[in-house]
Amino acid sequence: MNTAINYWVPDSDDTGPGNNHRLPNIVVVGAGPVGVRFIDELKRRNVQCKLTLFGNEPYDLYNRVQLSNVLSRNKDYADIVYTLPPATDDFVLDYQQQHVRSIAPDHQRIETQRGEQFHYDHLVLATGSNPHIPAIEGCHLAGVFTFRNLRDTETLMARIFRSRRIVVVGGGLLGLEAARALSRHRTEVVLVQQSDRLMNRQLDAKAAAMLENYVTAQGIEVLTDSGVLRVLGDDRVTGVTTRSGATLACDSVLFCTGIKPEISLALEAGIKVGRGIKVNDHLQTSRDNIYAIGECCEHNDMVYGIVSPGLEQASVLADHFAHGQSTYQGTQTIATLKVVGQSVCSMGEVAEVTDRPGQKRLSFTDKKSGIYRKLVIHRGKIIGACAIGEWEESRRVQEAFLSHGRLYPWQRLWFKLTGRLWTHSGNQQVGQWPEAALICQCNHITRGAISAAIAQGCESVADIGEKTTAGTVCGSCQPLLQNLLGGAVKPVAVVGAIPILTLSILAIIAAFLFVFYPGVSPVDSVQTPSFDHLWTDGFWKQVSGFSMVGIITLGLVMSLRKRARWTFLGNFAHWRLVHILLGVLALGVLLAHTGAHLGENLNRWLMMNFLLVSAMGALAGITLSWAGKTSMVSVRAMKKGWFWAHVLVTFPLPALLITHIVSVYYY
Repeated sequence: MNTAINYWVPDSDDTGPGNNHRLPNIVVVGAGPVGVRFIDELKRRNVQCKLTLFGNEPYDLYNRVQLSNVLSRNKDYADIVYTLPPATDDFVLDYQQQHVRSIAPDHQRIETQRGEQFHYDHLVLATGSNPHIPAIEGCHLAGVFTFRNLRDTETLMARIFRSRRIVVVGGGLLGLEAARALSRHRTEVVLVQQSDRLMNRQLDAKAAAMLENYVTAQGIEVLTDSGVLRVLGDDRVTGVTTRSGATLACDSVLFCTGIKPEISLALEAGIKVGRGIKVNDHLQTSRDNIYAIGECCEHNDMVYGIVSPGLEQASVLADHFAHGQSTYQGTQTIATLKVVGQSVCSMGEVAEVTDRPGQKRLSFTDKKSGIYRKLVIHRGKIIGACAIGEWEESRRVQEAFLSHGRLYPWQRLWFKLTGRLWTHSGNQQVGQWPEAALICQCNHITRGAISAAIAQGCESVADIGEKTTAGTVCGSCQPLLQNLLGGAVKPVAVVGAIPILTLSILAIIAAFLFVFYPGVSPVDSVQTPSFDHLWTDGFWKQVSGFSMVGIITLGLVMSLRKRARWTFLGNFAHWRLVHILLGVLALGVLLAHTGAHLGENLNRWLMMNFLLVSAMGALAGITLSWAGKTSMVSVRAMKKGWFWAHVLVTFPLPALLITHIVSVYYY
């Protein structure tokens, strides 16, 4: 591949309002979601050019992601139609409904089926893919269908009313959606999957089994670990023979067995191809000024068969034309979607997990609710996740997966017990999510970008879609958009944040010194001022000891103020500040009582427990003062984690303290 990138940098004389010079001519071949998104992104970035878009379907532009909803009659054709951005003097747009027959790279022109020739300065291939049909006997018979475009959908809709039994071949997302749509018309549907489970590339065995039970409950017969060996019939389909030797009677067969990138134009033009059209990080092919995006392209030996990588590629390429610095580094395969009406989530390594040292698999199952969730964690970071059933945290899990965020031990324990990693309230408030968290997976739109659009005046989901394109492809993120429109949660300032931070730092330093520099050395001379008597004289030891008991008891009682909603006790924030102050004071009294000696046996256990309580409380105080200045969910999670750690290690303290007092006075 030619790795030299020819950046398009328009001359100042060639562009700009009011000039009469020629605009750069960009030709886009392919009017699917990716080609249309590329044009939208150019317009959004104010790239001045003349655009010619070629589509080979006799329809208005439409969103093919929603075709299964059209097939099931949940949506009409009018509901999935795209509109192109309006043309202006410096953004000229022409849509041609005709097939491109050939490319002449040396002359920088294309030729259409009508024999017309179009010159280009830059050519973008967004030709998509064709359905893959296995090379088996009988695929030519009447009654064999594919499901890829609007014409296929119309053909299937016409066929449904005459069909009694349909075999759908392929247990991936498309096959499942097609089977569900067809079953709604009182047609018997048999789903045949060659693998041992449904969605075998996205789900593990348990998740796939739960999905299969759900599909079967909807009246769809499922045959896994099978596959179709041949299609039976003379002129028309009468049945299929499976690889297990069984014969299934049917009058229609629908193949949903994957895709083949459409590379014929590139291949004939001498452009380097593999499985797809090979591109570099700037989406440039082996020929100058020719680019490829979407399902037709191959980047780093990867061909993506879903729409979201193509939309991301369209955005990167548009940024390239707008003099940006974006490069395409590949797309993590993530699916958060509805499959036959059931919520399914999958990302990273799930179906086939490589064993590594330090790797753990966590799962949670609620059979009553039909929920299954699984995490694959390596060295504290999520490298894979899947779920069946509603999972409010799925977008946040996705953000943690993409950003390599670390999970803390208590989050893992909480997941095993409840199936959640964060608190319930945090899940509901999308405004608390990190700015980098993906809200719209299809279009790669972050929470920060959507919040910015709302701040600029977007008042509805439709407004956000028009401004950012979020929610305009599959629509699964629209509830999240509505949540954001309800008002982003802003960080609430913590009363006494600076004193809390100062006292907490003092406490953690004191606890550190106690542990790592134990024991104050006695002075060598009686003439040197000394405080040894504080921890050597019996009277003063009793004074400091009972002072410690009083401070600890008061601190424990004051900690109950958070659970007691008695307004006559005053503002909780003030009580919290006093509680922290008592903790620091207790460390000072402890120094006077022990001389920083850790002691032996029970005394050592008591000392270490109290120092651990102080350290956990100090860390909770530090994150508390920080959380008041940020809306980052990770900081708020840390605050809650340190707080509960502080509470947990406090439980042994009263028993150890009472035992210590009894042992001193009894013996």
